[in-house]
Amino acid sequence: MEKSNEIEDDDDGPNAFVEKEIEGVGRVLPDDGPFGRVLLPKATHAWELPLDVLPVPADWTTVYGRSAPLVVEIGCGGGRTIMSMATAHPEWNCMGIERCGEYYRMMRDRAERKQLPNFRCGRIDAAYLIKQYFTDASVQQYHIYFPDPWPKKKHLKRRLFNASFCTELKRTMEASGTFYFATDHKDYYSAILPLLREYFNVTEHPDPWEDAPKGRTNFEVKYMIAGRPIYRLYATQK
Repeated sequence: MEKSNEIEDDDDGPNAFVEKEIEGVGRVLPDDGPFGRVLLPKATHAWELPLDVLPVPADWTTVYGRSAPLVVEIGCGGGRTIMSMATAHPEWNCMGIERCGEYYRMMRDRAERKQLPNFRCGRIDAAYLIKQYFTDASVQQYHIYFPDPWPKKKHLKRRLFNASFCTELKRTMEASGTFYFATDHKDYYSAILPLLREYFNVTEHPDPWEDAPKGRTNFEVKYMIAGRPIYRLYATQK
């Protein structure tokens, strides 16, 4: 039976939880900041980010063994899209970030099969990773497709996009960088569009992506076949 990487709550409450080594898992940071308890897993394969020992901020030249444009997909599921980018663009350093254990294991297995030298992945909260490990103007492209819209009012605070996250995207994106986004949730799109416009030059892109007319992700392919509207945009630095 596979051991879960999920960390259970302490009987004494989150404030009693101290940083410690977890055998076979990595490190856990205490619940004393805006990100709550943070799991920093050990790397068990060459293409995994060594989050438990990664310096803050990270030196991506050391991680990838070379200097190259950094392309990051957040919430990448099984990693098909970001690994397709890594295959098509060997001149890029590509990174896939996914929190869900089931999807992350799919991505890790796919990475093992493909053995792409320019690909790395990590199971971690993306907002924490960007704030802690990314230096200013270090990312050439961000890709975020079909994030959880958390439609219930009581769950709105769980949404990925807020002022803090947008600030970090802007800080870490290169002057010539681009951020790509898509969702099928109209209310979510309408809510974050004015927020993104405060930080970026935003161009709405209702038509399919030119490089992927049938869809860039599994969700997009499925929704396009079903005739569901897709709300796309890309953003650049002001």
